[in-house]
Amino acid sequence: MALPTINTDKKKNLARRAPRRQLEQRHVQMIAIAGTIGTALFLGSGQALSGGGPVGALLAYALVGSVAYASLSSAGEMTSLAPVPGSFAHFAHRWVDEAVGFAVGWVSRTNGVTIPSEIVGAELLITYWKANDQPYIVLILGVICLVNLFGVRYFGEVEFWFGIVKSAMIIVLILMGIVIDLGGAPDRRRLGFQYWKDPGPFTAAVTPGYEFLGFVSAVMQAAAAFQGIEISVIAASETVSPRRNIARAMKKVFVRICVFYLAGIFVAGLIVPSNDPQLLQPPGNITHSSGTTQRIVNASPFVIGMQNSGFGTSVVSIINAGVLSSAISAGNSFLFSASRILYGLSLRGQAPAFLAKLNTRTGTSIPSILFTSAFGFLAFLSIKNETFQWFYNVQAVGQLTTWSVINFTYLRFYKGMAVQRQPRKNLVYWNRFQPWLALWGLFWCIVFIVFGGYPIFMDFYGANQPFIICYLIPPIFFLALIGRKYSHKTRMVSPDDMDFETDIPTIEETETKEVEPSGFWAKLAYRLV
Repeated sequence: MALPTINTDKKKNLARRAPRRQLEQRHVQMIAIAGTIGTALFLGSGQALSGGGPVGALLAYALVGSVAYASLSSAGEMTSLAPVPGSFAHFAHRWVDEAVGFAVGWVSRTNGVTIPSEIVGAELLITYWKANDQPYIVLILGVICLVNLFGVRYFGEVEFWFGIVKSAMIIVLILMGIVIDLGGAPDRRRLGFQYWKDPGPFTAAVTPGYEFLGFVSAVMQAAAAFQGIEISVIAASETVSPRRNIARAMKKVFVRICVFYLAGIFVAGLIVPSNDPQLLQPPGNITHSSGTTQRIVNASPFVIGMQNSGFGTSVVSIINAGVLSSAISAGNSFLFSASRILYGLSLRGQAPAFLAKLNTRTGTSIPSILFTSAFGFLAFLSIKNETFQWFYNVQAVGQLTTWSVINFTYLRFYKGMAVQRQPRKNLVYWNRFQPWLALWGLFWCIVFIVFGGYPIFMDFYGANQPFIICYLIPPIFFLALIGRKYSHKTRMVSPDDMDFETDIPTIEETETKEVEPSGFWAKLAYRLV
């Protein structure tokens, strides 16, 4: 396979417009491991439990986790060839159709909606201590905006330490959950699989006849929890030795999904009954064994489990503070990824040109960051519970649409590589299970998008979930695609015409010699991270 080449006349112009590669190995690995883990997992998982029950929530997370793994493997392999700004939107533009790249680039801007979602989640966590949480919206938004404005090096350093905190906290929560389940909590109750029997393995908190709808709501919540898992490939254009570091990050994805997501939701289902009134609820036909609650106490299922097991307020406050920090970190990561996609759109002439202007000191697009951060002010909407759930559904459908395009783009990429006889095994990262992973991911994404709003037709959500919330993104995607296609007369790129070389940095230009650290602890950290 021929190495990518860059036209000599364009090198200087591309260098001026390209972001700086300042994310080191430890940064990108930690961002890949825990960068986007936030309230969707710690807080929103309560909605999956109350909707799908402990077994239903676990199955939902496992199914969506497999789709996330398939989609990230597809994106990772394409990034291994072309670590350029714009990521999957650029790939769709290059190997499918310019109109598809335009449409998915703007649809993936639902990452901007995730910013207020994380802020609203942080507000709900703050209510554990204070009733008036509105002033913290400006504080949280200001912090994450400043971190991104200071440059990618500062972003990477902040997310590295946040990632360590989140990773350690998840492991501690899982271990504490096991201790609680085995009777090591202050109340000395041995739970075992008690809550799988009573209130039941599936949707015991849902009105009889609506069990399947509860599982569907759990699937959509799980999709929101996996939102932004592809952040490491989006950051490839700003990563030192991107091909090697992205390959290392991809190899840890499966373990991350199993340990953080599946083990987390499994343990949560052991220590909290699915009909606990403190869990965040999918609004609608849900009746608790304790009766209808006048006010939902919004808390992480892990925090609820500790409260129910007799842990003191100091321990619960520490855990709640850790979950709050994860919300701020996730909002920071989503602002980074959404602004980078917007910057890539501008580079290709699919967004206003001023959004591609890089600051000479920080190497970042300040206009893109400020424009994206403006979405954070949606957090001022006063209907907290409904707002949180609306944001979740919008970002879940947006994520599924993005994954659909990533997997479809990969199938076209796979076909083009085969037709042009370019061996994938020459890539720094490739997955032996392709193209079956991409087919699996594409199939389930379409199923989830089509049936994700099905509970609305059965009045499962009552009046609290408008129809447009579940089916807003697909029409926007197709309107953008059709409008761009007809206004710019674009066409689908044939496998023979796919360009795998032009304006793609060569391995020599991006990769540096790998130097393993010396010393036991340094080597251990190097292997783990």
